[in-house]
Amino acid sequence: MDIKHLRYATALGEELNFARAAQKLHLSQPALSRAIQTLEEQLGFLLFDRDKRNVATTTAGDAFLQEAKGILFQMRTLELNMAQLRDGSVGLVAFGAGPSPINSLLNETLGKLRRQYPCLSLRVDSSNWRYLLLHLRAEEVEFFVADTRDISIQHDLAVMPLCRLPGGFYCREGHPLLDRAHCSSGDILHYGFAANSMPTSVHASLKKLLGLTAEQSLPIILECDNFSLLKEQVLNGNLILLAPRASLVHELKMGTLKELVICGTESLFTDIDIVHIQGRTLSPSAKIVVDALRETITNQLPEFMRARL
Repeated sequence: MDIKHLRYATALGEELNFARAAQKLHLSQPALSRAIQTLEEQLGFLLFDRDKRNVATTTAGDAFLQEAKGILFQMRTLELNMAQLRDGSVGLVAFGAGPSPINSLLNETLGKLRRQYPCLSLRVDSSNWRYLLLHLRAEEVEFFVADTRDISIQHDLAVMPLCRLPGGFYCREGHPLLDRAHCSSGDILHYGFAANSMPTSVHASLKKLLGLTAEQSLPIILECDNFSLLKEQVLNGNLILLAPRASLVHELKMGTLKELVICGTESLFTDIDIVHIQGRTLSPSAKIVVDALRETITNQLPEFMRARL
């Protein structure tokens, strides 16, 4: 017995006429008759009483058709659910994001996903790459998006370049440095920095840009992976924020934060990559999230980003 026999028997039970049931199933009448006979032989009892004019279900046939309809309904539900999983319209995607992607990419991306896939559930863990890597290997997230320059090449990881975010120095509106025509490295160092945890290469670039030796420390007064907290402290004090420009679109537009023009900031950038387990195929829903991130980058590319695709 297979699922098509259940469909054939159900159609005949609804029509009680071989010709109409065969037409409904796009079968020939002899083929339907043989299929019903084969099913009855497998079951060991008749499902239908028939003569030259009439077809009627037997008592056993009534019980069988009731069960068959339930199974067919479950099959249709399963097919629908699998189709929705295949096209990403339902399901749960658990992924991670570092501080820079959270502020520069995810707000627009998540809004777009909610509009296009209202039944898709998303769980986002936000932290630095070390935390996210642990959760990836524990299979608590399917992938993560972060600056991965401090991650050494590891055979179990697949890294897909996503974009490069130019960085810079930012201060609040009304900051004392804005009264100066030019800011020296000493001026900036005097106020100290607020920043997310940064890759080793960024530390080295900053020291070179600001004229510090390798042995000297950067005056990072506040280091935190909660970017909202960093912004709040900069907006209400004199700290200098180190961040990708794309993370500050709203504040720069409103004028609450200002960019300090410093020669050499082109050496400051954040490389954003997607990391997942090597050899592990991303789910259809996860691929939708990744595609949405790429689309966000394409939309923002002219003003805030440089592609690494």
